[in-house]
Parts: sequence; structure tokens; C-alpha cells
Amino acid sequence: MPHPVFAAVAVRDGRPVLTIRDEPVAPLIYALSDCPGARWTWEEVPSRNIALFASRGVRLFQADVWFEQMIGEDDVLDVSIARRQIAGVLAVCPDAAVMLRLHVNAPPWWCARHRDECVRYADTEPEEPEPWGLIRPLKEDNVRPWRASFSSRLWREWAGGHLARFCRDLAATPEGDALFSLQIANGVYGEWHQFAFMYHDPDTGPAAVREFRRWMREKLGSEEALAARWHRPGIGWDDVRPPTSAEREAEGVGLLRDPRRQRDVIDYFEFLHVEMVESLLGLCAVVKRSWPRPIVTAAFHGYFYNQFNRHAAGSHLAMERALASPDLDCFCAPQSYEAASRAMGGSGMSRGVLGAVVRAGKLWLDEMDQATSVCGSPWEPDFKSTPAEDVAILRRNVLQPVTRGGGMWWYDFGPTAGTPAFAGAGTIGWWDDPLLIRECGRLHALVRERLQRPLGRGADVLVVHDPMSFAHVASRRHAKDAFEFGGQPPTHADPLTPRNVDGLAEALHRSGMIHEDALLGELSRIDLAPYRLVIFATTPVLDDAARAVIAEVAKGRHVVVVGQWGWSDGTLADPGLSARRSPVRIVRIQAVETRSDVRVGEVAEEQQLPRAVALPVYGSGGGAEVVGRWADGSASAVRIAQPEGTWWAFAVCPVSSAVWREVGRAAGCRIVSEDDDALVHGCGLFVVHTATGGARRFNLPGGAEIACELPARSSTVFDAESGEVLLA
Repeated sequence: MPHPVFAAVAVRDGRPVLTIRDEPVAPLIYALSDCPGARWTWEEVPSRNIALFASRGVRLFQADVWFEQMIGEDDVLDVSIARRQIAGVLAVCPDAAVMLRLHVNAPPWWCARHRDECVRYADTEPEEPEPWGLIRPLKEDNVRPWRASFSSRLWREWAGGHLARFCRDLAATPEGDALFSLQIANGVYGEWHQFAFMYHDPDTGPAAVREFRRWMREKLGSEEALAARWHRPGIGWDDVRPPTSAEREAEGVGLLRDPRRQRDVIDYFEFLHVEMVESLLGLCAVVKRSWPRPIVTAAFHGYFYNQFNRHAAGSHLAMERALASPDLDCFCAPQSYEAASRAMGGSGMSRGVLGAVVRAGKLWLDEMDQATSVCGSPWEPDFKSTPAEDVAILRRNVLQPVTRGGGMWWYDFGPTAGTPAFAGAGTIGWWDDPLLIRECGRLHALVRERLQRPLGRGADVLVVHDPMSFAHVASRRHAKDAFEFGGQPPTHADPLTPRNVDGLAEALHRSGMIHEDALLGELSRIDLAPYRLVIFATTPVLDDAARAVIAEVAKGRHVVVVGQWGWSDGTLADPGLSARRSPVRIVRIQAVETRSDVRVGEVAEEQQLPRAVALPVYGSGGGAEVVGRWADGSASAVRIAQPEGTWWAFAVCPVSSAVWREVGRAAGCRIVSEDDDALVHGCGLFVVHTATGGARRFNLPGGAEIACELPARSSTVFDAESGEVLLA
């Protein structure tokens, strides 16, 4: 690859494409982890794994570097270690292009000098153990660390100044010529989550208080307007403060916060997410101004799925703001940690709303950090796999984002996991195996060949989410000792979100239909012609304009609403609001039943919630057909057929792929398969990932029909137009 490189994300044939020197390249990257023993490109084991992937055609590589490693207490920047990271890649792959994940966190010495610029927590005090050993700087991020607040203007100026200097200094070196992307990292594990968000309630520090007051003043202009908005006569700017943990966890109308009593909490969460994204975008703008050639800016951002029921506390709710920015090109996230998604037969789904990312002309990159049989998982001591199963997971995880318009990187925790044959093999990478590295090469060649194909996914199901609505949804902290990584604790304050978000997505991936997702705010701009079924999954807050758009969407197609759909308009929370511009009528809400039985056609689903929560009983008159009942016989789900369109309302979102298949069939959607395998389709590829295997028939968009016998615990890749087997 000629140096110096210049890179961009360009929209070609309606899809975002990573280009280097104006030529499209396969968006597949090999990445080192940030762990001691596995993080430096010039060391023996990382160097070997870089060389292995390079031997199979991969030319894009990623490594971490931290301000903490480059800036001492004299506050002077030295880019030598960044140069070494790039040089280590070039030593084994001279034509490589490198992405550096640059952690812009303030070092511990900076935080010690500027305590009032650091994060505080509503429920605990910051504390970190004394550093010892080979430091992994992000180790304490999700406990209760001392970290600079996203709201700190002092930190933003410090980080922005050093970032500009970093760009200028590195760009002037031979190693800088090989840089194609800077991934700007901060927050929990570099992923732009609020620090300690899983177990605690950030951010209540002086910097956050100061900026929250400024934000409210700019929003409202006067103390009189503040008092009216918060329904608190006599309140002044000095009374504005972050909410306590009890205030954050208090439920209002059902699980929704009541804007008449809890508007201050809603405003605070909106502030928290806007401040965070403005912090990120400001740093991306520094890169764009300071790097002398076109460069791709990237960040962990756009997380929506698998947020452990802590969306408001630590997710990325201001997603539309980030997507609209010209300064952030590439959105990244690990694939879902949901156990059902990662398991054999699961979808391996991405964590972002990929449809919205692609329509915004941005590149999405999954981080594949799923273990293999080579050396197991450092966080799953009982992990088991076989080489054949590794191949099945590898194909599914690589092609899941590619077929939806994105790419991925292999993130290698293998050297931290040990190996069953340590005496013979020593420390080893997850894919350091002849079978697996050959498969990585085959996948890279296939993706490279498909770069010129239109995305052509053929989706006729659309799922609509509103991330910022989670500012209105109460959620409790997890108890650290009780939390199971990758799980959703069943006693959580919000038993609906796991169904409306992750359960729904997993069911659709395995329903035999092809679906796309969208943000509520972009709905009026989307070409809806291909969609026969539109599902409003997390849209409890709808203003009049949104309700008017949804009424138009419902004409000529089937629309599904779930749970607390439309209960709020942003100023008032009342279940009766769901009837505005819709035929959905709620007789009452009740918080005594936890079980609903749904039946669509001949398919049934028993729905059991972990605890009682206020949910609707629907009216059964006026042409409404009851398709679900609470234990007392009242309607928990209805289908309302009207001349201009059909509405379905489910108090509890179904998570059965078979139920969704029947809803889709009623809507006239294409049923590609009658089985519950995980399917992905796009770029002229059709991938079937199956746990059970057996005889299968597929009816693909475009007319191709496939009849075949699939092995159990396998992933098979077909050409979507001809039905030819490409990888078996």
C-alpha cells in the first residue's frame, strides 16, 4: 500500500465504503487488545499474529496508545510510543495501513491536580486501588474511578490541545504516513460510556453541576421558565443540580418518568448525553483540522442493543446528533454480549442501529471479541468450542455486519487467555491455527470481491427505536456482585426493555424474515415503500409531529406497537395518549398481572414477566381482534384491521421468532425460511447460521430458491442470486 495513505468513508452505490487513496478496501481489520503482554506491536506474539493476518491478505491493523503513556507530569507530549506501535506493524507488513485507538483520558496525575473537574457519583465516592504491576489503564473504568468529566471544559481544552499536537507531530514522521484512522477513545473501556455507569450513578461532580446549570440557562433563558418547566415555583439557577440515585430510580406512570414531577431528571439525562457527544465530536473536529491529509475519524459510539438495561445511565442516546456530524466517519462497537446472541445458533448481532448509520453515510465496524478453541476465553473459564464450531461463529460474526453495510475487526484477547498446550505453544492468539487463519483469509477475499455489489438487503420489515426516549425511562443500578456479564438480571426495575430491544431483535434475526432498523427522528425521510411491516419498539414518547408521521406510515401496511407506546408527549405522561391519531384504545393499566398468553394464527407464546409492571388492557370492541389475554381474560394484545391499514398492539413484546413470522406472514412479508436459523442477507450474500442443521428450503429476495441439507452447528454462505454455495 503506497505511503502516505489518505483515507475516507465515501458513499458509493448507496452504501458507505472505506477508501484508501480513493480505492475501496475491505473493512476488515486485525486488532491487538490493550492488555499487557498483548498490546505492543513489536513484541513476539503480537508481531506473529499481525504477520499471520497479513499473509491472508489483511492490510488494515489496529493498536492502542494512551495520552497517559505519552504525557508525563511535565505536561509535554512525546509521540515516540505511537510511532513504535505503527512501526511494529510495518516491520512485518510494509504496505499496511494502521488505525490507532487513541485514549484521550486525562492521566492520573492530571485528575489528582483537578479534582473538581472529575466525575463524582450520586451513590458513592470515587476510589481506586494503588497502581501495581503492568498497568492496564482502563481496568477500573466501570468500578468507581477518578476520571475527568466529559463536562469539564478544562479537560476538553487540555485534550484538544494535546490531540492537535499529536496529529501534527505524528503526521511529520514516516510512521504517520501509514495512519489511515484515529479512533478517539474515552469513557468506560474507551467506549464513551459514563464512568461506572453499570453499578453507580454518574456524573454529579462540580464540572457537571456547572455545565448542567449553563445548559439549562441556554435552553430556557430565565428562572421563571425553569420554574414553569420543572413545576417548582421559586426555583433559581443555583438550585439546579444532578438528581440523586433515588430520584433517578423513581417510576412515574408505569416505568415512565412523569414530566410534571420528574422533568428535572429527564432534562439531566438529556444533558448528560448531549454533553458527552459534543465532547467526542469536538475532538473529532480537532483531528480533521490538524491531520494534513484526509483521515477517517472513528469512535465507539451508537450503542443501542445490549446495554444491560442502563441506556440512560451509560448508552449513546444522542445518536442522531453524532450521525449528523461531518467530523465523525466511523461508528464502532463490540458485537452483542447477550448470551442468546453469542451462542451457537444465535444471531451474533451488532449493537448499533445499523440502518440509520448506513443511511447517514457512516461506516459501522463491529468488534469481534468472541473466543475460539485455540486458547479459550479469559472471562469464561468454562468456555468450550471445537475448530468446526469456531469456523461457524467466525463466518457468522464477520459477515453479520458486512451484509448490513459495515465491517469489523478481529480483537485478539487470545494472548491473555492462556493455552491448553502452554508448554508447547506458549502464549497464542485466538486465530493462530491453520484452519482458522485460512478461514479468515477466505472471508477477507470474499468481502473484498463483494465491495462493488449493491447492498440490496431486500428487507420488508422495519423496526423503529427512539434512543433519547430512555431519558424518560426509570432504571436501577446493578449490584456488582450479583451481575452476570452478558445477562439481564431478571429482577431489574425495567423488565420490558430486554424484550423490546434485544429479545425482539434476536427473534427477528431468526424469524425467516429480513429486517432493517431505524431511528424515530429519521422516519419521515426514509423511503418506506419496501416495508410491509413496521414495528415501533421503543417509542413511548411521541409529540404531535411524530404521531402524524406514524399515522401516515400505517396507511397500506401493518404496524405493531408494544408496551408503553405513545404514553407520553414529552410534557404529559398518560396511557390515554396512545389513542391520539391511532386506533389503539386502552381500557385501563394494571400492575398485578405478570403473565400474558399470545396466539397469532396457530402459534402461541407464553409471556412471563419477572415482576408486575403497569401495562395496558386493550379495548376489544370496534373491530379489534383479541390475540393475547392476561390471566383474567382481559386483552393483552389486539389486532385492529382497518381499510387503510392494520394495527397490532402487544402489551408485552413477543420474543418468539415463530410469532413474529406469523405477524409478518399476515402483513405479506417474504418468509425466507420457516425455520429458526439466524439469517443474514446483503451484498449478494446469504448466510445461514444453524445450531440444529437438517433439510432446509429458502426463498430469497430476487427469486432464488435453495433446497439443501445443512450440517448442525454450522454457517453456510450462499450467493444470494444464484444459490451457489460459496463457503460450506
